[in-house]
Amino acid sequence: MSQKAILVTGGSGLVGANAIRFLLERGERPVLFDLALNEKVLQAVGVDVRSIPVVRGDVADLPGLISAIREHGIERIIHLAGFLGEEVQRRPYAGVQVNLMGTVNVLEAARLEKVLRVVFSSSGTVYFGSLRQGGLKKVDEAIPLHPLSIYSAAKAGAEFLGRTYAQRFGFEFVTVRYAALYGPSPAGSKATREQAIQQMVRAALKEEATKINWPYGPGELLYGKDAAKGTVLACLKDDLKDNVFHIGTGESVTGEDIVAALKKHFPKLDISLTKGTRPMPYPEERILKDASRSREQLGYEPDYLLEKALVDYATTLRKIEGI
Repeated sequence: MSQKAILVTGGSGLVGANAIRFLLERGERPVLFDLALNEKVLQAVGVDVRSIPVVRGDVADLPGLISAIREHGIERIIHLAGFLGEEVQRRPYAGVQVNLMGTVNVLEAARLEKVLRVVFSSSGTVYFGSLRQGGLKKVDEAIPLHPLSIYSAAKAGAEFLGRTYAQRFGFEFVTVRYAALYGPSPAGSKATREQAIQQMVRAALKEEATKINWPYGPGELLYGKDAAKGTVLACLKDDLKDNVFHIGTGESVTGEDIVAALKKHFPKLDISLTKGTRPMPYPEERILKDASRSREQLGYEPDYLLEKALVDYATTLRKIEGI
C-alpha cells in the first residue's frame, strides 16, 4: 500500500471506530468521515482522535465528499455510513436516501476523483428471501439476492450499482456482507437484537435482574471488531480474484447461549428472556455462511467467537459508560 489516505465513512460507529484502529495498527492513514463524532467509542477501542484527520460530513453531500477526497489525498474508501435496518423500515424514504443515494454519492465521488477501490458494507439480509425456497446446502457468495425488507433492498441495490459503476469507470468495488452485528456503541444507533445484547451485558456489569425481549431463533452473530477486521482486509488486500465476501463466525447462537456465556464470567447474572414479535420480516431459520472465500482470499478468520466477544464487550462498555 502507498501512503495515500483511506476515507472511512461512518468512522466513529461500531465498525468504523475499530476499522480506524486496525488501519492505524497497519501503518495506514485513515481519515474519519462522519456526521457526528463519537469520541467515547473511539477512545474505548484505542483511537486517539487527535492523531487522525476528522471530517464532519454527510454522505448525502456529494461536494463535501469530493472535497474530503481532494484535501486528504484519498486513494481508497471504506463506506460504512448508513441507517440500520429497523430505522429504514420506520423511515423508508429517509433510509433509502442515506443508504442507497448516499452510496451513489460515494461512487460518484470515487469516479470523479479516480479512487482506486471502494469497500461497501452490505448485509446477509440481502439474500434472506432465497433461504425460504429450500434445498440450499450452503450459503456462499453466489446465492441469489432476494431482499425481504426496504433495508435489504437498498443494500442489494447499492451492491448492483457499485459493481456496474466499477465496471463502467474502472475502479474496484468490493462488498463485505456481515452476519448480524453486535458490539458496544450508543443504544440509539442499534437494532433491537443489538440493544437486547447490550442490555444483557449491562445487566451483567451492574448485577441487575432484568427481563429482555429475545424473539429470535438461532443465528450467526458478528462482533464489531471482527467485522472491522474483515473490512480492512478487503480494503488492503491487492489482486483480489472476487469482489463479494461473506464475513461471519461460522457459529450459530441463541439468546440462551449468550446468557450462558455471560454467566461464566458474571455468575450473579439474572436474566429472563421473553419471546415477542420479531421486528423484521426475516426467516427465523438460518443457514451458516460459507466463509471459505474470505479465508482464502482475504486471510480472514474471526478472532471473537461468542464468549471472548462478550468479555471484550463488557470491558469496552464499562469504558464507554463508566460502569
